[in-house]
Amino acid sequence: MIKVMDKKVPDIRFKEFEGEWIAVESGKVFQTFYDKNHPELPVLSASQEHGMVIRDSVGFQVQHNKDNEAGYKRVLPGQFVIHLRSFQGGFAHSNVEGITSPAYTIMEFRDKENNDDIFWKYVLTSKEFIKRLETVTYGIRDGRSISFEDFSELGFNVPNVAEQHKIGKLLTTIDKLIDKLEQKLEKLRNIKQALLNQMFINVNRGGTKHRF
Repeated sequence: MIKVMDKKVPDIRFKEFEGEWIAVESGKVFQTFYDKNHPELPVLSASQEHGMVIRDSVGFQVQHNKDNEAGYKRVLPGQFVIHLRSFQGGFAHSNVEGITSPAYTIMEFRDKENNDDIFWKYVLTSKEFIKRLETVTYGIRDGRSISFEDFSELGFNVPNVAEQHKIGKLLTTIDKLIDKLEQKLEKLRNIKQALLNQMFINVNRGGTKHRF
């Protein structure tokens, strides 16, 4: 039985699209992917903000035996990784190829032509989806992740791939704009701090000036 929201038409929509979104069960959309013995590939780590990232590129220092990397699971661009703490948003999208912990579950689309990975990236990291995970993660604590079997029973309302693509593209553009504004904000904070250091250089030296 597919359990999804009753509403199947969004409040805001691109004008070229119409009709109801289709109710689908995630187990019909995704399947698990298992491929190992690729120790030559870079090791990936899961992050909630950036998805799967190359561990060395972000300064993660994790001690592990490189001989074990032959047992790590291969991840391809466009796939998703169910990692630890999945009840707090542990569905990470990957833009890069690499290998990751054998404790994680890798999943991909059953039908790649009719699903847009960027659209699904936003679905699987949305606050609404994370809240829905509470219905299938009862009792899960740190160090464990939701099983693919539990996830596969969740239902979704989704548009066709053309609308998926357009939604994903719009949200990506907004995220890039947010990143630029945050960078500008950080620069302004640094400028402010530099001005404070220069303009109030003698204010906070402390002590009391004695007059004789």
